[in-house]
Amino acid sequence: MKLLRHLAGYLPVNIASGIAAFGGVYVYTRLLGPEDYGRYALMFSVMTMVHMLSMTSAEAAAFRFAVEAKANKSLPDHFRTTLSLTFRSLILAAVLIGALALALGRLPEYLKILPWIALLIPVNSMVQMALESHRASENVGRYALIATSKILGGFVFGALIAWQTGFGAASPFIGMLLAGSIWMVTESRWLIGQAKSGKTDAGRRRAYLMFGAPIAAALVLDLILSAADRFLIAIFLGEAAVGEYAAGYGVADKSVLLICAWAAMAASPLVMAAYEQGGAEAAAEESRGLIRTLLLIGVPASTGLALVATPLSEALIGEAVRDGAREIIPWIAFAGLLNGLIIHYYSEVFNLAHRTGELALLMLIPAGANIALNLILIPQFGLFGAVLATLLSYGLGLGVLAIVGRRLVPLPMPLVDLAKIGIAALAMCPVIWSLPTWGSWPELLLKAALGGLTYGVVAFALDAGGARGFVSERLTSKGHASA
Repeated sequence: MKLLRHLAGYLPVNIASGIAAFGGVYVYTRLLGPEDYGRYALMFSVMTMVHMLSMTSAEAAAFRFAVEAKANKSLPDHFRTTLSLTFRSLILAAVLIGALALALGRLPEYLKILPWIALLIPVNSMVQMALESHRASENVGRYALIATSKILGGFVFGALIAWQTGFGAASPFIGMLLAGSIWMVTESRWLIGQAKSGKTDAGRRRAYLMFGAPIAAALVLDLILSAADRFLIAIFLGEAAVGEYAAGYGVADKSVLLICAWAAMAASPLVMAAYEQGGAEAAAEESRGLIRTLLLIGVPASTGLALVATPLSEALIGEAVRDGAREIIPWIAFAGLLNGLIIHYYSEVFNLAHRTGELALLMLIPAGANIALNLILIPQFGLFGAVLATLLSYGLGLGVLAIVGRRLVPLPMPLVDLAKIGIAALAMCPVIWSLPTWGSWPELLLKAALGGLTYGVVAFALDAGGARGFVSERLTSKGHASA
């Protein structure tokens, strides 16, 4: 019941992220053009890399140690420590930005984007620190309000700037900066207020850093898994090819990851609380709800995206980058599901057990494989070579984390539920294939509606992933609310 309440509470964030992701592809592939869209995609990956290397360790500690600090009545000390780490991390971020400025000195089209990224990183970090604290304390309403408005505001501002000005590939970053700055003011004051009576010391900072730094390293390696191919595509095939790849990737991968992140937002605090109170066995039992939810909504999402790749690309992606994007959407949809399971399920084992260093070392395996495979496959197969490298690397990473992580927390993988969900997802195929090919939005909406309805009916009939219980609990909760 608590998981359902959290899912409902975080739903606006997921919807906003979907609007921004799909809307961003729709708007920016039309307003920016292939080259500028490719530059935006590359610099977004660069910004994410800098943020992860410098700021993520403090953000991860803010979430992981909040429950423990609350139990020990040391929340002010906790907030003081996380803020102290944040301010130190900003120095590292400034150094990295300076190094990038030197590296991009002969690439003026990229260099003019960098100042906006330099301003955006501290803004995003302060807001994200507050969001992680709200999520850890299960303050769903405040989290949803801040995250939803920030995401939608960034998209709207960025689209308007791209439309009305000549900022080009910098426009999305300026939009995100404007939206984030609004919340940075209020959330910075809140964080400082929480830390007002707290104290920190070198020992606590070291403990937080020892936990968070390996998580940052693991996330950087996961980013290499998902973004290194873009830089290699730029080298081998050019910026316009990056635009095609990023457009298809943005539609398919982001869609599935948003769904996985939605489930994880709701369930991860519950799993963490179970681990703190009852250890590995309690966490494994609580994780059963998470994995069933991930599979119940992630598998049909991947399958559905693969089945509607053509009308989806016609509806959302600008004509200049559409052809290459359409070809990769079906494959990236399933790669996104593998990545979602890596980030939001199997990686959590190492976070719970404070074995984040081991997680970072294990992620070297798929990250290294991804670079090697891209170097081999892109010259031979073009964009499809990058897709194939991504699929193989994600499969390798998922297998490694699942096998090694079982000795820490034996996370369940409900194979019977997975089989039923797979059958229900495959049931969409004949229905969607039999529908008329009208093209663009009419075809997309028709196939999405009837495909989703088919999946829901079959999943309910098979009780796939506990679908009947999910619906029954939802109806019961509504009945209690009405009473």
